[in-house]
Amino acid sequence: MQETTLASYFYYWGKAQKQELDFKGDSYHLLPYHSLDVAAVGVEYLSQHDSLSRFFCEQLDCSREDWLNWAGFWLALHDLGKFSEAFQSQKPELFEQLQGREPNSEKPYSERHDSLGQWYWNDRLADQVIDDGWFIDGQQSSLDCWVRAVTGHHGQPPKASPSNSPSDDYFSKKDRKAIQAFTEELQTLFLTDGAKELCLQLTPIQFESISKALSWWFTGVAVLADWLGSNTDYFPYQGKAIPMQKYWAEAQVNAKKALAKSGVVPSDIKRGLSFNDLFPVIHTASPLQQWAIKVDIQKTPQIFLLEDVTGAGKTEAAITLAYRLMESGNTDGFFVALPTMATANAMYERVSNVYSKLFVDDANLVLAHGSRNLVDDFAKTIIQASKPENDSEQKDETASARCTAWLADHNKRALLAQVGVGTIDQALLGVLHSKHQSLRLLGLFGKVLIVDEVHACDAYMQGVLEVLLEFHARAGGSVILLSATLPVHMKQKLLGAYAKGRNALCPVISEQAYPLATWWQAINTNQLHQEPLATREAVTRTVAVNYQHDMAQVKNAVLAALNAGQCVCWIRNTIADALEAHTLFTNEIPTANITLFHARFCLSDRLDAEELVLHKFGKSSTHALRKGRLVIATQVIEQSLDVDFDLLMSDLAPIDRLVQRAGRLRRHSRDVQGNRLLAEGAADQRGEPCLWVYAPAWTNEPSAAWVQDVLPKAGFVYPDHGQLWLTAKALQSGSFTMPHDARHLIESVFGDDSQIPKGLQQANLTVQGQQMADASHAKNNTLTLVSGYKRGDVMDWWSEAKTPSRLGEQSINVVLARWENERLVPWVKRNHSWAYSTVKITERLMAKAQLPATVNQLVEYNRALESLPDKGKWSLLLPLEQNSSGNWVAQAWTSDLNKAAQLLTWEYSVQTGLQMVSENNYKGAVSE
Repeated sequence: MQETTLASYFYYWGKAQKQELDFKGDSYHLLPYHSLDVAAVGVEYLSQHDSLSRFFCEQLDCSREDWLNWAGFWLALHDLGKFSEAFQSQKPELFEQLQGREPNSEKPYSERHDSLGQWYWNDRLADQVIDDGWFIDGQQSSLDCWVRAVTGHHGQPPKASPSNSPSDDYFSKKDRKAIQAFTEELQTLFLTDGAKELCLQLTPIQFESISKALSWWFTGVAVLADWLGSNTDYFPYQGKAIPMQKYWAEAQVNAKKALAKSGVVPSDIKRGLSFNDLFPVIHTASPLQQWAIKVDIQKTPQIFLLEDVTGAGKTEAAITLAYRLMESGNTDGFFVALPTMATANAMYERVSNVYSKLFVDDANLVLAHGSRNLVDDFAKTIIQASKPENDSEQKDETASARCTAWLADHNKRALLAQVGVGTIDQALLGVLHSKHQSLRLLGLFGKVLIVDEVHACDAYMQGVLEVLLEFHARAGGSVILLSATLPVHMKQKLLGAYAKGRNALCPVISEQAYPLATWWQAINTNQLHQEPLATREAVTRTVAVNYQHDMAQVKNAVLAALNAGQCVCWIRNTIADALEAHTLFTNEIPTANITLFHARFCLSDRLDAEELVLHKFGKSSTHALRKGRLVIATQVIEQSLDVDFDLLMSDLAPIDRLVQRAGRLRRHSRDVQGNRLLAEGAADQRGEPCLWVYAPAWTNEPSAAWVQDVLPKAGFVYPDHGQLWLTAKALQSGSFTMPHDARHLIESVFGDDSQIPKGLQQANLTVQGQQMADASHAKNNTLTLVSGYKRGDVMDWWSEAKTPSRLGEQSINVVLARWENERLVPWVKRNHSWAYSTVKITERLMAKAQLPATVNQLVEYNRALESLPDKGKWSLLLPLEQNSSGNWVAQAWTSDLNKAAQLLTWEYSVQTGLQMVSENNYKGAVSE
């Protein structure tokens, strides 16, 4: 290259990979071209995403054309830090080839290029663009927001700039000249008169405030554009210089191709669909569903809170509302957030039957936690990972590597799809100091956020959810909250958080009826709509309660029901208790008739167990499938699973959980043997449902050890023993009627007027203190909308794997492998085998695997570790070996956080999951 004939910015590489012997084409991509690739993708994405661009234009009070030019300019600056000699020197041979000399060893690459770009802006470029009048009345504090957003494309804000012009330590004089020439070229390409004057539309204070708020979503655009713009399938490497204007035209064409294949641009909504079109199998809509069909839908951000009994059709009502919001132009799609993975699986099956009807073109439904349906059918529709740059010389994690790693955890794709289903954690991470949170916020933009089983949130999760509602409301999104049981004070806080996002106050809840639909709209902020509803006659019923403290009585009742040809479920509060109950019946009934269903199975085996439960006990199950079968489960079965048992046992739990569990008792109309009665209005013929509750013996004056004496492990799961006692008190009447007793049951346990007996007051006060601390913790961990996208003074940004979307003990992803002929292979043999071989467990119990003893096995272990999606960075590879008894076992060390680490032995089987087999030697409490 001849410096006299080429612009100075053509001597810088932006992307590169090793030159292989069989490699065809250029081995590097010039930095100005990569910058334009990313700008082209971002501008094209914003061009096609009408609601997103409309949001930015309305906030900035500018035209669409001016907005797209403004956005393109900033996006083209995202890799400004790569102009530094420090970055360029990572490829010394390429540096010498391009610049004709060896790199300066006094400019080491010790800071990542995202921060270097921000620092250069602060030190030099900001003064230049302001002094030269590139932006009319542009203030640096306002423009800083846009630079931080694009330089933060690694998924977290760039580091704050230290004092004393730090960029001089990384950029040479030649680099500065190249940047000046490059930015002047960008000015010519993007900064039309309208774009330059965009700052004039608002006062300086208004513009800065709005820029801060918009930076949260614009950062997501930068991350997405960088990923797609780094995909060599659409943007092949170009090492030869051609005019920037010509390359920009090519990049725009390539961007259209990349977006067409990405699956992230909303499809058009199919209009005019009726409830029957959406749900043809429902012949008569429930009262709640009828309300959802008829309620007035305004063109404004709004929040709905729907309370009705289990089985009343809340999901269908929510989807009906979501469709009507989409049809009216309020939103483009929806995301259903559920409390657990099992509930997300069940919801996926229900939503998948509807989603294809909602759109003119094919839209993407994605499950957000790794279901086989996601991987096999839908993963390929949301952003295909590009070929990695496989270059060990580069210290930076490349954009293609970041994209591949993020998408390898398939649960994240759902937020980018037009219709998504997943755990609430995926949404909550959007407002925590979590890497790539901006991508989650962007994914939620323009969608109805449907939060099912919202009562399952604890104090910390509720605090985070309140911030998410504020952010979502600020972006003009609508929300639907669903619950069978929700205390009034919790409802008020959630509604208030959403109203805060619209700069308003939500009126006080006054209606105590149940079922109840409550909604608030941003166009009439002083009015809170509250409409009492009837419920389906089929779910209006009285449930008898058998309160039992004798384990022998529970066991005898289970065996009697099984011998009578019934099916039984016993919901236990911990995995350890579930395993104990499994042992209790192992010699009493055939092994094939017992199913354990808990969270400590690897994903593939857990999905198989869930599929079996739904098949044997779901709405289509028959007497032949159900008879004599026992399910021993934990909380994973209590929410959103459409299963039906003839007899239901439950450990004592807070009243809202028991009401949910009772929803799995004689849920469908069946004959005396348990076969479905399909005639509309058919009455169940199995008699009055009876819920057995295994609990401490009832007493009006419990001691502090009242719970621990009978349910020691459950006492850790539900630490407010006062609430457990109030629940037990409510059950002493011997029955409850739904929906008539619902509000009374909830408020009698969770209401402010509840009286805790003296022996349990200390535990109650301790829990209240912890809840206050958890709420405070949520406030500290969550983002502040008005501050904009930047690093705080105290809170740093974590990896997604370490960001607490829930409090409690730290957990870790354990990836199961087994030895086969000196090879360490995934436990599951199928596509995406490592993902399906993963189980989550408390890090206290398993922090580090015991490594193989032989050199050859250790080499093989390290090879397998490198093949994991995260290369073991945030997971633990557990090598299982088959012993002489045919059992698969491994050893792992406990955490040494509070005491000396211990080496424990673990066993895994598809029947019982992962369990500790040397638990008696372990001194720590096991409360899982």
